[in-house]
Amino acid sequence: MKQTLLAIIATIILASCGSSKALQGEKTDTTTQGKTSQAGQKSIDFLRQITDNAVYSKNIVSPIDFSLSAGGRDISVSGKLQMRRDEVIRITLTPFGLMEAGRIEFAPDYVLVVDRINKQYIKATYKDVDFLRNSGLDFYTLQALFWNELFIPRKNMVSDGDLSAFTVDMQAQKERPVTLRNGNLDFLWNTDVERRQITNTGITYRKGTAQESAVSFVYASFVPVGTKKFPSKETLTFNSNAAGTGRIVLDMELNRISNDDKWDPKTTVSTRYTQVSAQEVLTKLLGQ
Repeated sequence: MKQTLLAIIATIILASCGSSKALQGEKTDTTTQGKTSQAGQKSIDFLRQITDNAVYSKNIVSPIDFSLSAGGRDISVSGKLQMRRDEVIRITLTPFGLMEAGRIEFAPDYVLVVDRINKQYIKATYKDVDFLRNSGLDFYTLQALFWNELFIPRKNMVSDGDLSAFTVDMQAQKERPVTLRNGNLDFLWNTDVERRQITNTGITYRKGTAQESAVSFVYASFVPVGTKKFPSKETLTFNSNAAGTGRIVLDMELNRISNDDKWDPKTTVSTRYTQVSAQEVLTKLLGQ
């Protein structure tokens, strides 16, 4: 079962580095300010309330129930989510809660996958991987997705002056769409009008049906974290028409969210571990 788990981790990385290479957009122009009409100001005020509802905490830490479906495989495993704003997003996987089998770590300047079973690891800078370098899904976009926030590609935060770059359907009464266009990329945030919270986020790339990819995050079961609320259930779905990719679904249920800051945000890989490519890990784990 541990080998299956790590094979799926490698599958995710391969899918990200390969098919998601198509998720390339042009630089978003946020210098053009939105309309200063009354309707435009209402949109900005609404977006300001959405951003104000973001969790202020520097750290989000929680045990998780992790399930994943990819490549015809389904697996459920316990683990831990550790996030420190602007520093790291880490998912540690511990089958049966006994020992760490692997971890996935995103930092501003690298992505790391550690295979504890075979004592191997994959580490790449964002410059080394087209998907991480060119698409809207850089570290800060991933951070915003995991933290349930609005974002603008390649920016570490959305300032008040950036809000005019978004389009809001103010006619919607219950669930209000917020959109942003970036080249061939379309970004969508559905927001709960009453709670002023993001309920799901979608990123779609379209350039003919043969090159269509989509990423979505769905948020549910919001619980108090400090004075704000944070989703205790998150579902990530990745779909691509690119050959060899298909559909990947990742579910995380956060069980006891805390603001614990007593942990090291940087993983040090033992010198006994061997650095390999994602393809090498996948081949070994699948016995190919």
